[in-house]
Amino acid sequence: MIWLEESGFLDVRREEVIRLAGRIPARGVLGSEHTISLQSLGAQGIVLLGRLTGVADGGRLSFADDAEANVRFGDEASNNAKRCIDDYISRAGIDAPISDTDPAETVAWRQPDPAVRSLDLSLSGVTSVVWCTGFKGDFSYVKLPGALDAAGQPVHTDGVGVLPGLYFAGLDFASTRKSGIILAIAEEAPRLVEHIVATRQPAATIE
Repeated sequence: MIWLEESGFLDVRREEVIRLAGRIPARGVLGSEHTISLQSLGAQGIVLLGRLTGVADGGRLSFADDAEANVRFGDEASNNAKRCIDDYISRAGIDAPISDTDPAETVAWRQPDPAVRSLDLSLSGVTSVVWCTGFKGDFSYVKLPGALDAAGQPVHTDGVGVLPGLYFAGLDFASTRKSGIILAIAEEAPRLVEHIVATRQPAATIE
């Protein structure tokens, strides 16, 4: 985390993140003691499947053929972060040791053969499904015209809503990669307060 902060990786603007990845990427797992990559999980015997595309009657699941693309996306995201850190070390003239090769990112991915495109839960003996897809805020309680986009998410710039007096604090990727995690509070909270103070209308006086 320290390298990500010092190198400026977390300060990359939201717009640039979307340009590089084509979308807002999922949050990586930070703070673990070792790398968790998709191919390392596959090498341990976990069967990696593509995106769930449907559930038919009787409990048959269908999956997209994009598992390999997801592994590649994860590798590219990891390489991008490490490249940013290496560039920072070079620019700053830091005498840092050369990083070791990470076995979790060089191990060969164990692909299912044949590829699994559908799965019958009952025939496969699957009795439990743990659904982990991340989450996003539910802002349906905001009943203000134009405040939310078509997906029901806030329309804003750096937390400042499109309507006067409307603000959103703590949104994921609101301004930069850092937005939405604790490190961003010290920067973004004062900025919103300054905006509120600067745009506050003076109280009316009665003469």
